Amino acid sequence: MNENQQKLHYIINLLTNGDKKKWIKQTVLFALIYYFIKLGIFKGYDYAPTPFMWEDEIKFINISYEAINDLNYLLDNNYLNEILLSVRGLNEFIVGYSIGKKVDYNFNQKDKEIIDNTLLENGHLKEIQITKNGIIIKSKEDIEIKITNIDKISYKSKSYMMKVSLCDTGL
Repeated sequence: MNENQQKLHYIINLLTNGDKKKWIKQTVLFALIYYFIKLGIFKGYDYAPTPFMWEDEIKFINISYEAINDLNYLLDNNYLNEILLSVRGLNEFIVGYSIGKKVDYNFNQKDKEIIDNTLLENGHLKEIQITKNGIIIKSKEDIEIKITNIDKISYKSKSYMMKVSLCDTGL
């Protein structure tokens, strides 16, 4: 298991207190992954805007496909469990994750401290509130994670004219 997969497992383990009967919502996990990517915790992860059902609305959110691949690895190897719930009156499904197998974590101690300081206060899990644009981690200094804020990336392009004739193609 690589470091990023260990970190994902560790975050879910923290949020569920290691209890296999507790679940973390996928929306909260995606927002935390986005936040930790921006902090440099997940090495090699990036994110891209993707349409997603967020709080009963279709919005573009920043999702990491590398993280989704690692979550799938953890699910396939029974390190995590996944649940899909349908709620009457809502037009969305709720996906949740819980701990499957226990893991011995062997990743950067500084990264662990940043994760702990973000999610824990005095050894207890901070309250996490889902909003229309992301999540808020409640503490003395609230952390607002706006996963629906799409970054504007500047780019340059250059057009190329290709010269192809029917004689060259053999048609």
